Amino acid sequence: MEKLKKLFNGDFFSIFNLVELLFIRIKTKYFYRIFFGAIGTKSAIYKPILIANAKNIFIGDAVTIRNGSRIEVVVQNANSDPRLTIGNNVNIEQNVHIVCGSRITIGDNVSITGGVAIVDVIHPYGDVNDDSKIGSRIQCNGNYVEIEKNVFIGFGSIIMPNVRIGRNSVIGAHSVVNIDVPEFSIAAGNPAKIVKKYCFNKKEWEKIL
Repeated sequence: MEKLKKLFNGDFFSIFNLVELLFIRIKTKYFYRIFFGAIGTKSAIYKPILIANAKNIFIGDAVTIRNGSRIEVVVQNANSDPRLTIGNNVNIEQNVHIVCGSRITIGDNVSITGGVAIVDVIHPYGDVNDDSKIGSRIQCNGNYVEIEKNVFIGFGSIIMPNVRIGRNSVIGAHSVVNIDVPEFSIAAGNPAKIVKKYCFNKKEWEKIL
């Protein structure tokens, strides 16, 4: 016991976390992998609240999906072939909501913090004579979300359909992103605006006035 205590600097929660991680990786490898389009090595899916149409979800290596996440692919008909792709070394934290009806691509080394929503699905409301539930009306064809490598998405942000976020960019907490975000940029606000960009000539982040 003393050897274990020294090994983990007296923090027994580190032991519990490690044991849990090993168990979750085994469960992911031998259970979830059966149903998904692909799951890479050392990936860990904890306890999601919902997974739908897993065969259309492709996950890379060393991906972590935390508790309470909703990872959903919407298949409208037999002719639709939506695809949710998650790259390597991506962490998806608690209660993240991802809904893919056409194409969502998340690059390598992306961090998606808690409570984030990423959707490429649109609920049309234009026809006021349509008595059907607006939430049940779905438009997916041709929509997309592209998140390039090494992006950080802050807590509670919403990434709307038909948005591209460039590499090495940061999305501030509680932002609503309905515009493209260039690479090496910081976007924040509701609706989100580009507030900083990195200048390679000056080697510093510059505010956007």
